[in-house]
Amino acid sequence: MEYLDRIMASVRYIERHLDQKLKIDDIAKHAGYSSFHFQRLFHQITFQTIGQYIHARKMTEAAKMLRESRLRIVDVSYQFGFESHEAFTRAFKARFGVLPNQWKRSAVIPPNLIMPALKEDYLAHIGQLEPEAIEQVEMEAMMVRGYHAEDSTIENIHRSWEQLSNSCLNRDVPKYGIVQYPECMDGEVAYSYLAATDIEQLKALEGQQRFHIPGGKYQVFWHRGEVEKLPLTYRYIYGTWFTRNPVPLVGGFDFEYYDGSFQAVNDAEAMVKIYVPIA
Repeated sequence: MEYLDRIMASVRYIERHLDQKLKIDDIAKHAGYSSFHFQRLFHQITFQTIGQYIHARKMTEAAKMLRESRLRIVDVSYQFGFESHEAFTRAFKARFGVLPNQWKRSAVIPPNLIMPALKEDYLAHIGQLEPEAIEQVEMEAMMVRGYHAEDSTIENIHRSWEQLSNSCLNRDVPKYGIVQYPECMDGEVAYSYLAATDIEQLKALEGQQRFHIPGGKYQVFWHRGEVEKLPLTYRYIYGTWFTRNPVPLVGGFDFEYYDGSFQAVNDAEAMVKIYVPIA
């Protein structure tokens, strides 16, 4: 699994430079990927953006340093690249729920707020799921409309699908799950999600959003099984297939296609297509 070696190379680079301002382009280059590919791959493998991981590691090591050394808070803040004592204090309080000076004399930080460095044995446990079929297609542009999840949590994605289902004129029409990636995944937002269908198949109601799926070339992967296992297929797509087949990615999105026969999210035989735009 060559991609795991490359991710570990990026992790080691991050650990060596935690006290500096890390740039995604530099990390991606060190891992041997384009920035565009690396950000998607890192997110699909670790369930967090590269920015979230770096921030969590900086805060974790800063918390340890505050407890284990005699350095002043301002010194620790500059040690980890914060521009001011105030910025560090805000970030520390947001993550740990206490101010840095309170932490120095408080109880242990809850374990779920500590982010240890990623380890190779942990990443090696990540499963791979080969899709049923892989094909390349040319697609015409189309306009879809649906409901945007407030964030990328499973609960809100499910809610957007419920809203879509309740608004469809015909429940058996094909539907689309559109994953939109931010231009730079170095913040707290991982991606946005839109549950949608053809605009002619949906009652026009408030709160709906449109999305233009551009025409062009797409690499298509088949996922068989429960919807909750889709992340395994995404890991294979970005972690293995695109690593072995350096096809240029274009556009900041991909989408899932559910045909009219799709019924249950927990159906072990359900089939979902995943479309990734390519050059």
